Amino acid sequence: MKNKFRNLIICFFILFLSLYLIPSVLAKTRLSYLTSFVLDNEIDGNGFSNTVGLGVSYEATASALEILEHYGINPHEIEDLKSNLEDTITDMFDTNSVNLYSLYSLMKSLEILNHDIDTLLLDRIYQYLNDTEQVGGGFSYSNASTSVSLTYTYYVIQLYSLIDKPVVNITIHKDWILSCNNSDGGYGGNQSLTSTLINTYFATILINDMGNIDELADINLTLNYFKSYYINDTADLDNFGGFTPTDISDYALLSSTYYCARSLSLIEDYLGSSELNKGAISNWVLSRQNFHDGGFAENPEGSEAMTSSIISSYFAFETLNILGYLSSLNSEIWRVEFNYWILGIILSSIVLVIAAGIFLWRRRRI
Repeated sequence: MKNKFRNLIICFFILFLSLYLIPSVLAKTRLSYLTSFVLDNEIDGNGFSNTVGLGVSYEATASALEILEHYGINPHEIEDLKSNLEDTITDMFDTNSVNLYSLYSLMKSLEILNHDIDTLLLDRIYQYLNDTEQVGGGFSYSNASTSVSLTYTYYVIQLYSLIDKPVVNITIHKDWILSCNNSDGGYGGNQSLTSTLINTYFATILINDMGNIDELADINLTLNYFKSYYINDTADLDNFGGFTPTDISDYALLSSTYYCARSLSLIEDYLGSSELNKGAISNWVLSRQNFHDGGFAENPEGSEAMTSSIISSYFAFETLNILGYLSSLNSEIWRVEFNYWILGIILSSIVLVIAAGIFLWRRRRI
């Protein structure tokens, strides 16, 4: 009798231990979710879509490649991908349909892939960039325009770097960028426009890359400008730790959080200060991971419905990297998704527990 009870106790112990270990067996790291999502968006030999089911996005391709490169993961059909990306750039120039934003993403992708671009094509790119330069400083969106813009000045200067060419007349361009400064510490798209977060980000990065960040018109005002977008209300569980895209927005975004975190990190490193609540920011970023597909999602209207994208995932990845919290992606997360196998295991376990309990109760009565 004692042996029977001992065996029964052992069976109960094994059963409960199995139930306890199921979550560990099913556990995946945040990083596993993220890289799976990125690879699910791959269109072999052509690039990556921003979300599953869409066509190739140049920005999403550059973003996906940067994430994968960090973890030593190569895309499929890599040679075809290199060739197709370069052919796309060539076609832009052959059809006179150059888009600086798309060109930047394509060139960034080829740089990540360590691809040597045809010399003649590089010369065409260099000439085009030179033709967008404006006499008073800054660059326009095309070689046929004289409308200067801080946004396109940013992309042109980044492209010069990607083709390993120097920016000529750097002082004139730097002075023009600084002339876009406003009294609130932010920067507008040109000298007549009000400040926006994205343009202030562009100005900060450009001044840092072209010289020293302390050359900003007023570095402390710019610091406060970025900080003004931070949501510091601990009662606002959906947004605490993030940064809003505008001063009238109620919801934090991954994109605006990235712009602010990168800019503030540069400024604070120079000033020797440390006011960023890195823990709160990182926790908010991690809360935007969507375990239905593994990617990260924006929440522009406070909706609980999350639609992940490669670009949003890149902003999340880079923000964590800037803050020194990238290792948090190694943490395990368990989430039971409806699955008939899992349901069957749970129901079977319950039946076994009930049956064992009835058996034990009857044996004790005998």
